[in-house]
Amino acid sequence: MSFVDFDKVWLAYNDELQAQGRYAVEDITLKVDAGEFIAIVGPSGCGKSTFMKLATGLRMPSKGSIAIAGAPVTGPLKISGMSFQAPSLLPWRTTIDNVLLPLEIVEPHRSQFKARRAEYRERAAELLRSVGLAGYEDKLPHQLSGGMQQRASICRALIHEPKLLLLDEPFGALDAFTREELWCTLRDLWTARRFNVILVTHDL
Repeated sequence: MSFVDFDKVWLAYNDELQAQGRYAVEDITLKVDAGEFIAIVGPSGCGKSTFMKLATGLRMPSKGSIAIAGAPVTGPLKISGMSFQAPSLLPWRTTIDNVLLPLEIVEPHRSQFKARRAEYRERAAELLRSVGLAGYEDKLPHQLSGGMQQRASICRALIHEPKLLLLDEPFGALDAFTREELWCTLRDLWTARRFNVILVTHDL
């Protein structure tokens, strides 16, 4: 069974556009096996981010069906993590507290957060160490470089151990050297943990 399964998926952003036959994405059929890392490459405006919204359950298809991990997608997925082009770290929270944020929000972690706070902090610290941010746990976002902020953003997307990581142009705003370094970091994380990754990018 495929881990990600799109079956003849179409999406129009509203009923009026659908009536006019104007779809943001058309007839997507895609199967992704467990543990795969795939990239969707295309120019701006071709529907890449729309695909991501469909894969995470933030948008429901106008036609067709989507299943993730064998279950139909009927709303926002709890088993996914996302990282965007802008790191969007909360400026008043330290690096480690930004990484911990999903555990404070998403069940079942939220109800256990106080009791397991020390364990969760150690998990966050280990993730930060794995991406080269040891010693920066208590820094605020403005004290980090752009590349460091993006590393922290990826840690935040992975802290609740999602089965599916979605990356929307995650390194597009960075210089070529930092971008290459972060690709290697991401490759190493994926090799060690083998979660599914869907990357959308315009950068060949």
